[in-house]
Amino acid sequence: METTKKDRKQYYQDLRLRWARAKEMSNTDDGAKAIYEEAKRTTGKELSYTAFYFTLQDMEAQGLEGLPYIDCKTYKGWKESGYIVKKGAKSVIDGITWLEVKNKDDDKEGAVYPKLYRLFHKSQVQPL
Repeated sequence: METTKKDRKQYYQDLRLRWARAKEMSNTDDGAKAIYEEAKRTTGKELSYTAFYFTLQDMEAQGLEGLPYIDCKTYKGWKESGYIVKKGAKSVIDGITWLEVKNKDDDKEGAVYPKLYRLFHKSQVQPL
């Protein structure tokens, strides 16, 4: 399916708006901050708090238990953890990251775009 420039612009605006809402809400959610710190300790990774909160919100909206980066991962993330996504399962959780697109002609900083990625919940996987 081809998208128009207008469609892409709207898509990125919508993602930026979702990110801004998550960031605003995350600043006042002390309970989520404690959960985030625990997830950082458990994974041993440096995690973006706003990205963590963005995914946590999506999980809670769907009634899914657990923590981002621990109980929901990408297909590849589950595979690296010794699990396989069950046949026919569809990713149900949104994650977000930011990508910088550099200018081809020079080394100047380019535009930064949000990128949505899809995650699978622990209920959708089984051990290899």
